[in-house]
Amino acid sequence: MEWKEVKQFIEENKGNEEVSNYLQGLLSVEGVQQFLQDNKEAKSWLDSTVDKRTSKSLETWKANHLEALIDEEVKRRFPEKDAKDIELEKLKTEVDKMQREKQREILTNQAIKIASDKKLPLPLVDFFIGADEETTNANLEVLESVFQSSVQSIVEQRLKGDGYNPPRENHNGTLTLDSLKGMSQAEINQNWDSVKQLLKQ
Repeated sequence: MEWKEVKQFIEENKGNEEVSNYLQGLLSVEGVQQFLQDNKEAKSWLDSTVDKRTSKSLETWKANHLEALIDEEVKRRFPEKDAKDIELEKLKTEVDKMQREKQREILTNQAIKIASDKKLPLPLVDFFIGADEETTNANLEVLESVFQSSVQSIVEQRLKGDGYNPPRENHNGTLTLDSLKGMSQAEINQNWDSVKQLLKQ
């Protein structure tokens, strides 16, 4: 039997009590549930309708209640402070800042004194000031160690080089006997006038 025939039969017999009872049985909650389980298209339509209504209900609830709930929670977590509390916090912050600045000034003066005594470069001192005296002293010891090591390395490097080369000229710009001994024949020829004057002395 095709659907058209079923439809026609129902139309012709809708006054029949037996057919009416059967159709009402199909429209019971159990019948609708069974229908939705058997028919994927109908189930999909119902799910879509439920989703739309749920979304609409959620949006309505948010519009009516969410902002009030958020405000209430914010007030609970962060109670409002009165003017005295705010002013007290400002004063406390300023006092803390002044104490930190005073401490830094004291540490800077101590660090400059230590650096001067140890002949360390003063422009670098500011970079080695720590949170307290102990840290600052430890930082300056590191600076001293690195600085001395660097100076020692430069001295050793120079001593390992060509050795000491006395200046070829004395303070008034004339050649010296020591420099004459280290000169090549070409250098003597080039500076002959100065060499003659040196030999006359």
